[in-house]
Amino acid sequence: MHLRAISIGYAVPRVDFDAVVHSVFSLAVNLRPNRSNRLLTLLASDQTDLPQGIRLDTSRGFSFEGLQTGELVHCKDGFLQFENFPLMIQLRGARRWKCNLSTLEMDPAESAVSTAWSCVWDALNQRQRLSETEIIADDLFRSTGATRSVVARKAGEALQDLVAATQRYDSADSSAVRALIGLGSGLTPSGDDLLVGYMAGLWCTIRGKSDRAGFIASLGKRIVHLSMQTNDISRTYLVHAAHGQVSSLLADLAVNISRGEDFRRLLESAQAAMQTGHSSGMDAVTGLLVGLVTWDKIQLTINFTL
Repeated sequence: MHLRAISIGYAVPRVDFDAVVHSVFSLAVNLRPNRSNRLLTLLASDQTDLPQGIRLDTSRGFSFEGLQTGELVHCKDGFLQFENFPLMIQLRGARRWKCNLSTLEMDPAESAVSTAWSCVWDALNQRQRLSETEIIADDLFRSTGATRSVVARKAGEALQDLVAATQRYDSADSSAVRALIGLGSGLTPSGDDLLVGYMAGLWCTIRGKSDRAGFIASLGKRIVHLSMQTNDISRTYLVHAAHGQVSSLLADLAVNISRGEDFRRLLESAQAAMQTGHSSGMDAVTGLLVGLVTWDKIQLTINFTL
């Protein structure tokens, strides 16, 4: 079988490399390049673009079924081929994908932006409650008695501490980051997803301010260092988020909020971002929305004041 790559994330090597299959899912495969602790991800055509992703031109009903972990993979002269699996992928001609959140220069004080933010916040909380997820965005900034689980309580406490440290531009204390990384269960624990979204939110609101850029750089270094506390898949997302790179679904939602898009478009992009995994997408959107308003300390139509 011969497939063509549609898009390639900025972090995919431009040179020849060898790798091994790390994990296999129906519509995605993670590869571990030799001498690297960051994964690459093969994705079916209807999946999101990722910083480390190679999205393929697949037909309806396509699945990676049959591919085994440990399979050797070789990328040479613009083609990626498996040693014992009948699949060759053409990388040549695929567009390079990269998001640039810092160019959004989002200002939550603008009326259209604050309205868009509140719209997504309400949709997020509604979906979280209907899905009965551990993390409910509204509850994170309430008293610990309002939370429903140990994970939610610890996440709320750590996120509140991280917000306070961000507002003080204090990157010396890494206790909040340490408490979030690896917190929860699943392929990407809730604490990791919150951090990914939070970093994305901060990147969107730099607005050319050197103190903000400096804080993000310092916080990012701590996240990268502490990311060894979590699993390989989650670590990859954290490392890229530290550099302002997230999935196209999360980036598109940030763009639509920054533009103050109409209700229909906002909800479409929000629902698309939230549907990733059982709760990972919702956790990442929670972090994004908190990060977007952290520095501006805006009182919005929500149940907490940052």
